[in-house]
Amino acid sequence: MKKLAVPRWIKAYASFILANWLLFTAFRGIFLFVFRSALVPEAYHELWKTFYLGAKFDARFACALAIPLGLYLTVCAFWKGARWIKKGVGVFYGLLESAVLLVYFADFAHYAYISMRINSSIFKYAENPLISLQMAWETYPVLWGVLGVLVWAALVYWFVVKLCKYAFSRDDKYRWKGKLGWFFAGLLVTGGLMFGQISQYPLRWSNAYHSTNNFICNLTLNPGLNLFDTARFAKNVSFDEEKTAEYYDEVSRFLGVQNPDKENLNFTRTFEGKPQEDQKDYNVVVIFMESLAWNKTSMTNPDIDPTPFVKELADKGILFNHFFTPTSATARAVFATVTGIPDVTSYKTSSRNPLIVDQHVVINSLKDYEKYYFIGGSSSWGNIRGILEHNISNVHMYEEGKFENEHRNDVWGISDLDLFREANRILEQEQKETKKPFFAIIQTAGYHRPYTIPEDNAGFEFQNIGADKAHKRSFVSVEEYNSLRFSDHALKEFFKLAEKSDYWDNTLFVIFGDHGLSAPQSENMPRGYVDHNLINHQVPLILAGPVVKEPRVIEKTASQVDIFPIVMGMLGRPYFTRAIGRDVLSNDALEGGALIYGWANEPHPIGFVQGEYFYNNKGGMEGLYKYGAENYNEDLSKKEPQRFEHMKKLALGLFETSQYLEYNNKKKNETDN
Repeated sequence: MKKLAVPRWIKAYASFILANWLLFTAFRGIFLFVFRSALVPEAYHELWKTFYLGAKFDARFACALAIPLGLYLTVCAFWKGARWIKKGVGVFYGLLESAVLLVYFADFAHYAYISMRINSSIFKYAENPLISLQMAWETYPVLWGVLGVLVWAALVYWFVVKLCKYAFSRDDKYRWKGKLGWFFAGLLVTGGLMFGQISQYPLRWSNAYHSTNNFICNLTLNPGLNLFDTARFAKNVSFDEEKTAEYYDEVSRFLGVQNPDKENLNFTRTFEGKPQEDQKDYNVVVIFMESLAWNKTSMTNPDIDPTPFVKELADKGILFNHFFTPTSATARAVFATVTGIPDVTSYKTSSRNPLIVDQHVVINSLKDYEKYYFIGGSSSWGNIRGILEHNISNVHMYEEGKFENEHRNDVWGISDLDLFREANRILEQEQKETKKPFFAIIQTAGYHRPYTIPEDNAGFEFQNIGADKAHKRSFVSVEEYNSLRFSDHALKEFFKLAEKSDYWDNTLFVIFGDHGLSAPQSENMPRGYVDHNLINHQVPLILAGPVVKEPRVIEKTASQVDIFPIVMGMLGRPYFTRAIGRDVLSNDALEGGALIYGWANEPHPIGFVQGEYFYNNKGGMEGLYKYGAENYNEDLSKKEPQRFEHMKKLALGLFETSQYLEYNNKKKNETDN
């Protein structure tokens, strides 16, 4: 068998990638050495993962830089006439790699200055170039830096020209078909290295935020890629301190700020908790039910009964029947629930924005708890991995590929039923080992197109109510109706398993929909509720389980951002927060209300729900409505001016404050003490 002879132009291309990869790895090692004082002993065990992930980011950056060279070498392989411009290619890479070196220089200086890796905010210095240049001149060895860059440019020029000469110093034996084959082989390998992992989703910036320790995450980042990733969001950094201050008085009263300070925009509230003997150590299981919209449940559709078990839980537990999500998207729901801040970004989602990944989370106050997150697919979806791993201390992440019993159901991973089974098995097993209370988040995803019902479905039976009836009752199809029924069925099976577990007697279950769903017909709902698009936002919130002793219905309007503070109130534990979420269950003095933000529409509507009233503002076109009334389109702003002004200030104030807090809710320190 003949030995495979790799063409020299492919070897040259691979050598360029390898040289850059080794260089970037060396820079990471230097970064660790220079800033080693920031590395605490508790984080030593995370270094292996940091360098492993960092190597993958570096490989992606090296491949991106190599693409022009690869294309040039490919052209040269087919057309010898192109080889004469190799010196021009050398000049191009001398300049390009000099720019890369400058990025690394700036990155080291940036981190030394403010303990943050270089990101798109560096371009703000260009707004005052003379001042910025003078500061750099007086602070850093600029002349030595310039000299270093010039020497580096010359070395890169020499290296690239040398590679180009080597690439075609002898003719290879391959004809055009063989050369084309090697080109596609190189393309495939480059694409694989840039994708970064064997998974449904590519390597993303959120993978770097695998720790709550900021230095570990900073060490994982590649500065060139971080500059690119953050640049996409830079133009959308849109908080306005002046507008936040304008509405501060109204918002601070709504939030219950104990020590208002308009000048410093203080939104911090500190809660001492109940006396020690009254504090609880309940296990907490928070269940995101995918698209569990209020208009689709058995509470509003009793005759077709799509969610009989959810209704059973509501009847036995505490039901918030006037509960709204700020937005209508799952990644936004995760951000809002975990951070307590509505995701009001107009560009993509806040979970995808590396500039705001660092957030204070109230459940970190539960320092004696084990924390878990379960999802049937991948937490790389929507980049929620960064929000969860970086901000929830020592969270145990379970996702597709990490379960013992996996049967992939469809694009969303394993079925909700399998997810609940695995979550119960893991929680039961680990609590026996740790003897600690736990806080677990389970996020379902099966109630999505293509509405797949798994073969292993625990006796689920399909029901055909007819397409016409399904449409009238808020469903797009009979398949969607049955998909929700299966989601409810899977939840029931989970509770059956949980009832047999050791953790059952001491557990609080929190069940809610991540968002609502549009359904134009929805004859089971008031017409104004549909036309004002509140159908996309209202979901049930149910507090259930053996620790809930008195069933009741909470009529007060509440928001998704209130969930974690409500849980902390039920536990009676101390915590602090500066976010929008409030414990509206324990504190009767807080007025009800929920911010609504229509990110998917232009202009983006900003609204506020309070009881039967809805304030809505679409690009300045505003009004106050009773959405459940027959004359739901009548603007009541003139008839009830005081209510109109109050709800308007809360709507616009909470919107501006949410934008501000997304960038100003960082953890106090590494442990959130």
